[in-house]
Amino acid sequence: MTAHNKLGKLSDITEFVKDGSFVGIGGGWSCNKPMAIIREIIRQKIRGLKVISIVGGWEMEWLLAAGAVDHLVFSFLSLEAFGLPPNFRRVAERNLIKLTEIEGCSIVKGLQAAGRGVPFAAFAGPKGSDIVNEAPELYQTVTCPFTGKELTAVQAIAPDVAIIHAQKADEQGNVQIFGTSASDLDMAMAANNVVVTVEEIVSSEQIRADKTATVLFRPEVDLVVHSPFGASPCSCVPYYSAHLMQMMKDVRGIGNPEIAGEYIQQLIGRSEEEYMENVGGGTTRKKLVSLAKNTKKIDYPATLSGEPAAEFDAPAQMVVSLARTIDDGDSIILGSFTPLAYTAYMLAKLTHAPNAFIVGYSGVDPLPFRLGFHSSEAACTEYAAGLWSMTECIEALHLRGMGDVEAVSSAQLDANGDINISWLAMPIKDAEGNPTGEINRRAVRLPGGAGAPVVYGLHRKSVAYFAGHSKNVFVPKVNYITGTRYYFTDEERREQGLRPGPMIVVTNLCVMQMVERGRWKVLSLHKGVTAEDVVSNTGFEVEVPPDCPVTKAPTAQEIELIEQIDPQGIRLLDFMSGKERAAKLPSIIEAEWESA
Repeated sequence: MTAHNKLGKLSDITEFVKDGSFVGIGGGWSCNKPMAIIREIIRQKIRGLKVISIVGGWEMEWLLAAGAVDHLVFSFLSLEAFGLPPNFRRVAERNLIKLTEIEGCSIVKGLQAAGRGVPFAAFAGPKGSDIVNEAPELYQTVTCPFTGKELTAVQAIAPDVAIIHAQKADEQGNVQIFGTSASDLDMAMAANNVVVTVEEIVSSEQIRADKTATVLFRPEVDLVVHSPFGASPCSCVPYYSAHLMQMMKDVRGIGNPEIAGEYIQQLIGRSEEEYMENVGGGTTRKKLVSLAKNTKKIDYPATLSGEPAAEFDAPAQMVVSLARTIDDGDSIILGSFTPLAYTAYMLAKLTHAPNAFIVGYSGVDPLPFRLGFHSSEAACTEYAAGLWSMTECIEALHLRGMGDVEAVSSAQLDANGDINISWLAMPIKDAEGNPTGEINRRAVRLPGGAGAPVVYGLHRKSVAYFAGHSKNVFVPKVNYITGTRYYFTDEERREQGLRPGPMIVVTNLCVMQMVERGRWKVLSLHKGVTAEDVVSNTGFEVEVPPDCPVTKAPTAQEIELIEQIDPQGIRLLDFMSGKERAAKLPSIIEAEWESA
């Protein structure tokens, strides 16, 4: 008797994904995405798909460019450093397909409900968010029969098939993941079928030798495909980094809707071998492997110095001010690669908050490390004390109310502290370009809130940062409430079992705090900034005390540490105009590429 062999080919995907299928796609951000299967779906011209990803990007953008999607369920879609996905914006703003925006923690809970065979899951969900109000088919408010507490219920989410990418599997279908993982296990448990691509096929003896890495077992897996570089152009650490040089080309290729579909078809070719040759072949593969190893740990200073810096700029002041929102021992969560926030929190850990507990990507409690577009994920996991999936982070910190800070930076923030990362409104114009007086409230599609609608209210502190303090950002009332600190006062939060904490905003002009709902006070003005500068650039009333202090200057040591953390100045991209950013970003990526 021999064990059943689950190995197959990419083309076998047609047995599981057919026209109209509901497909769950694993991975998170630009990490561990099953891109080889995405390419095969496009090659096989499968259409009419309903697709879901907890934090999506390239996989969804490729499928949309190819015209394969009729219904998109998402919490967040972004090409990260390369901005908003153009095909996502196109189909959303022109209402070309069905869209369902659902908060990230809710996706996890909906998948878990399906995986456990129950019709819904109840939790402390995204109260006060328009996401809940606009999806009554998914969300309901329920009352706990034991405590009388009001909870959010999310309907079970059960894809027809889950497609995920992993590091290793054996021929029988035992699968190991030890890199960045989103909610792949939940996706697999919820789906009727599970298809996995892997970097390596190993023996069952090797699986048993490293059994703690096994997350899916053979009865749960229907097909395993050996697909080295199967996540590329996304990353699969520790094997290889994301192919950012190719991603820059892809953004241009898929950005024009007239050629997007043709570009994708030519790019992917007729096979994986042809695709890899199209993106650089063996030379590229060696570079990507090398870049994933190009990590560096930052040592703690032997002593701390309080000597003020003789010179510093607004970005340095903002990084240091954001770092100072962290108390020693705080639990800090970071999602996608946000260089300014990463720099600030690494700085806090290196200076006044050495006991801060950081979770970034899947790395739990990493040592401070050097930032890089190609290397931050690999460093965060390499220097971590352990690895969590996104689900494990959500359940350990977010939903238990044990997180202290997950800084957000939204498109808008209003007088009530509500944030908008979903839709921007624009005036409607007539054929001659003249304003009609009406407003299109669904004019510009933004990436979505990911888990922000929940964590913005559950974490002890609500911290936001904005590199461009203006009335476009700070508005009287947001057009769309992606997230809100629904329970705000200390009394409200204690009644709900939540820890009280402040709402603080750090900008390039000042540090300010919402002291009661709708009432804001400036805590300090940055060097050279006047009260009028803040008032005139804020779209709601903000109090600047007559004796408002100047923000404490960075120390010379802090400036030096910032340069060690981010030697290429990636954090400065947040302070640049679109034109400046477009010129600077390629030079950073190219410099990293040449360093490998």
